[in-house]
Amino acid sequence: MIGNMCRLLCRKKIDIMINEMKQILIVDDERDVREILRDFFKMQGYEVLVAEDGQNALDTFNSNKPDAAIVDIQMPVMDGIKFSKKVLKKNCKFPIIMITGYVEKYSFDDLIGIGVKDVLKKPIDLHILKSKVQQWIN
Repeated sequence: MIGNMCRLLCRKKIDIMINEMKQILIVDDERDVREILRDFFKMQGYEVLVAEDGQNALDTFNSNKPDAAIVDIQMPVMDGIKFSKKVLKKNCKFPIIMITGYVEKYSFDDLIGIGVKDVLKKPIDLHILKSKVQQWIN
């Protein structure tokens, strides 16, 4: 039992050391969502940047060069789709995971067609989101 616990702790420490080098940009107009995602990914060892709209996110992206972004679709100022198109025009391989509470309103194929890597529906399962982030940046 102690051996299993040590292996789990060592694995967690290795995951955190690997993730420490990675920077994630979280973009959502809902403060609670930003804070939950920020805290969750910081606990996983990632460096986290946050933005409340697409324009602020674009400025943050340009000045920091994160490794991936988790982006809400519907936001004021600049929505997640416009943000994604602008970023992907600069770097077509940049991993963007879209999140939305309005899946019916947006075609999964259209979103993937603009170059985003994945689309998840709110409320988000944090462990699924974590595995998607790891899939695209590790």
